Amino acid sequence: MELLKVTDSIYVVPAKGNGRFPFAQSIYVDAERKILFDAGIGSDLMVSFLKEYPVDIAVMSHGHPDHVAGAWHVAREAPVFVSKESQESFGNLDAMAARFIDGEQETMLWRGLVEHIMGFKEVAPDQVYDRQSAFDLGSVKLVAMHTPGHTKDHYCFFEVNTSCMFLFDLDLSPYGPWYGHPESDVDQFEASVNYARSYEPEIAISSHMGVLRKGVDKAMKAYAAHFARRDERIYDLLDHPRTALEIAEKFPFTPKYFPKLRPIYLQWETQMVKKHLDRLVEGRQATPRGDTFQRA
Repeated sequence: MELLKVTDSIYVVPAKGNGRFPFAQSIYVDAERKILFDAGIGSDLMVSFLKEYPVDIAVMSHGHPDHVAGAWHVAREAPVFVSKESQESFGNLDAMAARFIDGEQETMLWRGLVEHIMGFKEVAPDQVYDRQSAFDLGSVKLVAMHTPGHTKDHYCFFEVNTSCMFLFDLDLSPYGPWYGHPESDVDQFEASVNYARSYEPEIAISSHMGVLRKGVDKAMKAYAAHFARRDERIYDLLDHPRTALEIAEKFPFTPKYFPKLRPIYLQWETQMVKKHLDRLVEGRQATPRGDTFQRA
């Protein structure tokens, strides 16, 4: 398996589907100790990777199954580190479902996606890291950064010597940030993007969009601008009273999705719409009327 070299010690591990959901690229650090970040590249590719590359430590950036589905493969080779905020649900499908999905039909579809497409099997974590943690490997020093909003347990990592930021699902997608769970938080997400920007990274690695070597700050600034633009988009859709579901059915934030999984995507889109409606109400730009919202 050929890896994509980012620096002398940092490599991107390619994933199925070019790293697009429901898979995610991993990051491999080849230093005095070998660290693999995330395990959602696809089951077959994970087996191939582990045959060719030694792993001393596996670190999961957050609990989304597209990032951790293959952790059970890695756990045979190395201890699995998860964040303090992940430890209660990590590797447990029922606990993950309670966080990420709701409804009988939606849960059935989600579990099928996670188990049969992503290749998830349950596994227990070995170690916990938090916002005070760092992995000092001599030539490589990685600092853990708690960056909630996407999920409550999302972390980025910053490599000090090369100014390389592992962004994971602060993914710089042209579609913008994703925060479709009850635990997701728009304001926290925006603050997390700005927090990551404050490190002034020169290289950024996204789990789904690849490596960015130029214009990193410009790209991160543009990514953060989506939040306010989405407020405006929802405001424009309140040309007459609408419910959150009526707005979500237009899929204002997710123009492309797998049609067979529409109930899941609609649930996630509704969560995102609700968060922007709450922001508009808080900013006195919109007013709730029963189940509907209208411009203030």
